[in-house]
Amino acid sequence: MTPSRQGPGRQERARLRREEIITAAGEMFARGGFRGTSLADVAARAGITEPGLLHHFGSKAGLLLAVIERRDLDSEAFALELLGMEPSGRLRALPEFARRNKQRAGLAKLFTVLVAESLEPGSPGHQHFVERYRAMRAIVADNIRSAQADGVARPDIDPVAKATEILATLDGLQTQWLLDPDTVDIVATVESYARTLEHDLACGLPPSGDLIAEPERREGGARTCG
Repeated sequence: MTPSRQGPGRQERARLRREEIITAAGEMFARGGFRGTSLADVAARAGITEPGLLHHFGSKAGLLLAVIERRDLDSEAFALELLGMEPSGRLRALPEFARRNKQRAGLAKLFTVLVAESLEPGSPGHQHFVERYRAMRAIVADNIRSAQADGVARPDIDPVAKATEILATLDGLQTQWLLDPDTVDIVATVESYARTLEHDLACGLPPSGDLIAEPERREGGARTCG
């Protein structure tokens, strides 16, 4: 007699249930915000009782942090990809991140809504986003320092200030796209910004730098800054 195939065990079922709740909560937070969404709303959407939901997450704040952590996994994976590239390739990879966000507009909206709701120090997500932005600024600044050390970025640039500018610009472009997607082409806009940023980082450098455009290589001149 052939033994029957067993379904997922208790731990696996609990993990899958938890993922379903996080997905439901993320969709609802993206539409109504954290403050505008009740635990009862999420429980009903996920097909679970409110006590059952609290069993998995402990509190509404615990659920929020689980949603944020899920959202951050994608960003962290992309950051690791960037770290594995040559400095000259990292800027050119920015449009790819924009394409990913365009394909996952719900996650991009979720991030933007949760950041806005986490500005006050007492909000549940505040410390997470403070630490996240500190970490992202450090990663971008390290990338700029690496490019400076390799001679493909100007040595007079302040890496921390430039990192802050880059993150602020990308966040701002994403917000405008989410508000007006029919007018703002997020991929084309980020591509344009990446070219402008590449020029800014490399202007005045000799043609040996990897960020120099091909015509300038052939002409043998330094990149102009005008």
